[in-house]
Amino acid sequence: MADETNVLIITFPDPSRAFQALSEFKGQPGVVSAAVVERNADGKVQVADNYTPRVGVGTVGVGAVGALIGLIAGPLGMLLGWSSGTIAGATFDTVEAADADDGLTELSRRIPAGGNALLVEMTETSHAIADDIARDGSITRIPTVEVEAEVRSAQDAARTAAKEARRVRRETRTAEFKAKVGGVLHHAKSS
Repeated sequence: MADETNVLIITFPDPSRAFQALSEFKGQPGVVSAAVVERNADGKVQVADNYTPRVGVGTVGVGAVGALIGLIAGPLGMLLGWSSGTIAGATFDTVEAADADDGLTELSRRIPAGGNALLVEMTETSHAIADDIARDGSITRIPTVEVEAEVRSAQDAARTAAKEARRVRRETRTAEFKAKVGGVLHHAKSS
């Protein structure tokens, strides 16, 4: 097998296994970053534990896992609906809903309220290491380049939605101002 750089989404029937598996990934060759993300009962996603060997323990932000976490747990994720477990585009026509088989949709589906998932970015020379660690769980592999493309696409969609929201807000303020000024001028003419 040729080397593959993937983001792995691993879930277990017992949420404590995600933390155990994270420990097992530490020190494995090819691991770029890993994190256990949890979704609370309200739908908010948070990082419960993480590992990034290149930067040091306790830092999430390197590579696709950090970008993905930022997207689903941060303001962008909230804007696009991932933090609540829904997959929805912004309310503007310029932003389309995510495809049903994209990595962000898959990730959102895999983390139920009250549950967690282990995200691992790694270069695999064989699937054996990750498959062994995830032996009693479910593993999905998404090529890192696809995750990065989806993150960029979601960021672009959020920028487009924010730009449209600013335009609508500006038009609304302008119309309100014109109405106020027009009312004052009309009142002044009638006096």
